Amino acid sequence: MPQRLVATPRLDRADAAQQREFKFSGHSINSRQMDMTRVDFAPEQDTTEVWRVVNNDGQPHNFHVHDVQFQVLTVSGAAPPPRLSGWKDTVYLHPDETYELIMRFTDYADADTPYMFHCHVLFHEDAGMMGQFVVVPPGGRPG
Repeated sequence: MPQRLVATPRLDRADAAQQREFKFSGHSINSRQMDMTRVDFAPEQDTTEVWRVVNNDGQPHNFHVHDVQFQVLTVSGAAPPPRLSGWKDTVYLHPDETYELIMRFTDYADADTPYMFHCHVLFHEDAGMMGQFVVVPPGGRPG
């Protein structure tokens, strides 16, 4: 094992153009279940966002985001443990805890092609605990 691992450049909360909240409860996110005809939101390409993810029920969830990797800023208001210090695409949500995630949308933008965010527990995902977003060019709107 090397004495020092590769440095991870940190995203800065001050650069966030948007903050969003996701409340996990039962088999829904923000009291909504998956609807293939609905786009839940549309981040602009080349922007940074902070997502506040709250696990409101007594069961664990795994939050997975397509298209981007993210960093964990806080876990219930405290600095994350070392195991959460790197780039992630999924984070385990302990029951009744809040996670702040920061991500930058730098890749492909297409107002008509959605990406998913969802619970990665298969039963929860199949029961509708998911949503979708599109990445749009600056000033763009979902298609």
